[in-house]
Amino acid sequence: MSPHHPQPLRGTNFANAANPSWPAGPAVPLRPAFYLTAVFVFVVYGRFPEIMDMVTGSAVRSVRIIMVLVLLAIPFGADLRAVFSKVGICLIAFTLWMCACIPFSIWRGGSARMLRDSWATSLFSFFVVACAVQGLEQCRRILYTLAAAAVFIELFALVSGRVQGGRVALLTGTLGNANYLALILLMGMPFCLFVLRTKPGLSALKFACLLMLLCTPVTIAATGSRGGLVTLALMFLLYFWPLPASQKVVVSIVALILLVVAVAWSSRSALDRFKTIFKTSATVELSGSEQSAIESATLRRELLLSSLKLTLRHPLLGVGPGMFSVANANFTETTTGRPNYNAWHDTHNTFTQLSCEDGLPGLFLYCLALLFCFKIVRSAEKRARQDPALSSLSHMAFALRLALIAFTGTALFAGLTYAYYFPMLAGLCVAVERAIAAQLSSPIPAGSEQPVATPAAARTLAQYRPGGLGGKGAFERPAAWTRPRM
Repeated sequence: MSPHHPQPLRGTNFANAANPSWPAGPAVPLRPAFYLTAVFVFVVYGRFPEIMDMVTGSAVRSVRIIMVLVLLAIPFGADLRAVFSKVGICLIAFTLWMCACIPFSIWRGGSARMLRDSWATSLFSFFVVACAVQGLEQCRRILYTLAAAAVFIELFALVSGRVQGGRVALLTGTLGNANYLALILLMGMPFCLFVLRTKPGLSALKFACLLMLLCTPVTIAATGSRGGLVTLALMFLLYFWPLPASQKVVVSIVALILLVVAVAWSSRSALDRFKTIFKTSATVELSGSEQSAIESATLRRELLLSSLKLTLRHPLLGVGPGMFSVANANFTETTTGRPNYNAWHDTHNTFTQLSCEDGLPGLFLYCLALLFCFKIVRSAEKRARQDPALSSLSHMAFALRLALIAFTGTALFAGLTYAYYFPMLAGLCVAVERAIAAQLSSPIPAGSEQPVATPAAARTLAQYRPGGLGGKGAFERPAAWTRPRM
């Protein structure tokens, strides 16, 4: 009897969810390294230390504690070969290049602190996820963990979010920046969609993910993040386009209702910021919030041009990791003869931040790692189409692709070079790639015929030696049949 192979699941959405069965591959035990990795992913992605600091008023060193525990557990339950994947080699090379740039930085101490405090945690996020997560089942659990962390942030934003300058954000921390709040919610939406598509039955997590998908577009609109709105529209089109016509009608109605709610929920200032996407010059008819939004867009354009100029002046080693604002302030004061306090900002663009701070080689290595991640996801989707037993993998690949697009889209409007967002996604992509390789190299490949269990009576008859009369050796399996003695 051949096993049941689920058919490729296409066009499913939260209104018509599918519950695919996962292929039976090589069993990978859940070791302490995996459990600690899941905790680490939830704590880091959910910004748990910042939120606890906001609630309790005291700093929580949970990330460092968990990092130490994971390091102690990795030798007993992780595969370090993932470090030498294509993505891992690119990120290691990027790290080494950053170290080479630090001696030539305009402020070596600041660049070294950036490497130690920010990028070290981000690189650790890649290593621990890529090495400790093994098998498709563990990848699925990590995606569920990311969905739970995104739900946690959305619920906290709904409860504790405040309107500051007409934009919804948290009071302090990284998520006190409305753009970063929009980014982390956008990256969490595909994982919530993955839960709805793959988790069978009813559960609290599934219900929470459904609420998150309905509330997040409204929250993103309330943040007033123009980059977040553009990225959300792109993600929706990529989700909407392959749906069947009948489901497109339902999704269109839901999207229209959410649009009306978002417009009613957002402040006038946030809506005015969105209007400036289509307005390039200030006129007397503009309101104060619109004028402020246009000035913000003008400043971003100036910062973008400054980052390109600094790239041309320092094409090889850059101005130093994390040193754009310092270099830009010095450059502006030198060229204009007077200080400009607006120059003390980051580039608001990850790719020009890479080029001006780490040089063109740093930009190349980072983008190459991102390209390899998209290639892994594409290969996973192709494999899922070819092998019916891996059709459930298509949902995982689709979620990762949408998350990578969310990062890439928001990276065009924010400086995310040294944050953990991309390295953690990259580690998950490598884990999926290794899980597929293990699935295909297992003794019983996916899609092949499963062996039929032989009944006990049949095994007994098969073991009986012809010519034996029940004495010694009568039930020993011979290497080959021998002619009975006469």
